[in-house]
Amino acid sequence: MPRGIAHLAVIGLVFLSIAAGVVAIGNRAPGSARSAPAFRLVGLARGADSGGVDQGIVNYDLVPDPTADNVNLARREIVRTPEPTPLPTPVPPPAPPAQPRPVVAPKAVVGNGMLIWPVTGGEITTYFSSAHQAIDIAAPAGRPVYAARAGVVTWTGWINNGGGLQVAIDHGGGLVTRYDHLGSISVAVGDKVATGDRIAAVGCTGWCTGPHVHFEVIVNGVHVNPLRYL
Repeated sequence: MPRGIAHLAVIGLVFLSIAAGVVAIGNRAPGSARSAPAFRLVGLARGADSGGVDQGIVNYDLVPDPTADNVNLARREIVRTPEPTPLPTPVPPPAPPAQPRPVVAPKAVVGNGMLIWPVTGGEITTYFSSAHQAIDIAAPAGRPVYAARAGVVTWTGWINNGGGLQVAIDHGGGLVTRYDHLGSISVAVGDKVATGDRIAAVGCTGWCTGPHVHFEVIVNGVHVNPLRYL
């Protein structure tokens, strides 16, 4: 019984709704913008039936942005921003001027006194070098030439290397002295001489531009500067 009553109530509500809709359509004038009384309350509640609402059709025209270059938009190219110029590196202060080096006079060659001068009162005209491995002592022709140290005469006579007349003395210990361009010779091979003994006279034999003695000092077969031993 209760279920049948519920069905009847539902059917009744459906018919009432249909009847209300028919009445509302019949009461609405053609072209009227107002809602029927049956639906006016609902329309006012939702704001759809308000008198201030414009029921006309609104048209919106799309106007391009005047600030945008739409015409040339397709022609735009990417322009690379130039790299900023680096700031100049701070220039370091100038270096202080170089101080001039003190001029040091070359040290005079001081011999060890092992040998004596072969000519007295002479003058050195050519010093020792790689191209001239001796010293030239200029003196008047005929002036005596002395043995620079005691030793044994190992050579006397003419040499064909431009030295002219020459005397060679072996002093022992690998030390040898030679005397070139002599004008005359006073000793022979094998003679033992003491320091300061006369062995020859100044001359200008061989390749010579004036009277002098070409004085060589040889230590263990190597020519050395005679000024180191005089």
